[in-house]
Amino acid sequence: MLLDLARSSFLRLRHPAAAFMSAADNTAMQLLSASDLPATIQSWALSAHVQTPSSSNNDTILPLTKLRTQHLGRHILYGETLPSTQTLLQKVSLELRLTDVQRDFRLVCWTPSQQGGKGRGSNTWVSPQGCLTFSFQSSLTNGASLPFAQYLVSLALVRTIKLFAAASTPTNVYIKWPNDLYANNLKLGGILCQSEYFQERFHVTTGVGINVSNPEPTVCLNQLLPSPVTKETFLVEFCNVYEPMEEQFKTHGFAPFVDEYTANWLHTNQVVQVQGDTPGEPPMKATIQGLTASGCLLATSESGRSYELYPDGNSFDFFAGLLKRKL
Repeated sequence: MLLDLARSSFLRLRHPAAAFMSAADNTAMQLLSASDLPATIQSWALSAHVQTPSSSNNDTILPLTKLRTQHLGRHILYGETLPSTQTLLQKVSLELRLTDVQRDFRLVCWTPSQQGGKGRGSNTWVSPQGCLTFSFQSSLTNGASLPFAQYLVSLALVRTIKLFAAASTPTNVYIKWPNDLYANNLKLGGILCQSEYFQERFHVTTGVGINVSNPEPTVCLNQLLPSPVTKETFLVEFCNVYEPMEEQFKTHGFAPFVDEYTANWLHTNQVVQVQGDTPGEPPMKATIQGLTASGCLLATSESGRSYELYPDGNSFDFFAGLLKRKL
């Protein structure tokens, strides 16, 4: 077994240094040598020149004493600067799956400075220091549940934000279908879910980017909250919120969350223009009704025609009120 899941561990990444770390009591950090790792990861770690990092700032990496999860967040891939948390986590997780040590090994990868963030399609960007950027792993057995994965993460982020808000302070944070968070009509964050099928399971890598403390150029979380929150504290609280939601999701599907999800999105009874499939065909006016049982966005035209729009096959220009096929 790679690591005791009752402990918390760090794979601390630098350029060019890297090291796996483990915490027996959530505070004292001890280095695990490359020889403690599976053979395929040993070669990867050795090629990265494994060194012992300073343990003086581990509490600033994550406030582990506040982590209440069984698995999620107990194993961390951390780099002060990384090209992409999504790409790195996918590569490391593939190695772990090939060594058959992935069971319940809920890796989280995060960095204060991401230089090549991944978005839908081929979108990339550089994340400013005030943005929380992280990726995490899930595994699902039911392929029909995959479209709902990003919806569940969106709702978990909203729940987490509300925990930091005072009861009397509305956050005005809403979900924009299929994978964005908006506040005051400005983008606050986004979600990317990518899946791979391996050994009868769908391994989902979810990337999250949320603006915590940059007031420009859009809006940040700390402008919406009564007192500021750190990126580290928000990430830990997200793990606490999300893990039990995912367990319920695996057992009961998205049905227990649908009402809360649509209560926190921007689209109830929104009138939109749905672009047709035929070139030159004028868009049809339709009203958004909700989500279908398969995870599609459901809209109905004035003539009664229903449109079911898959999140991966359509784009939504919310402010123009236009739904169109992705090219």
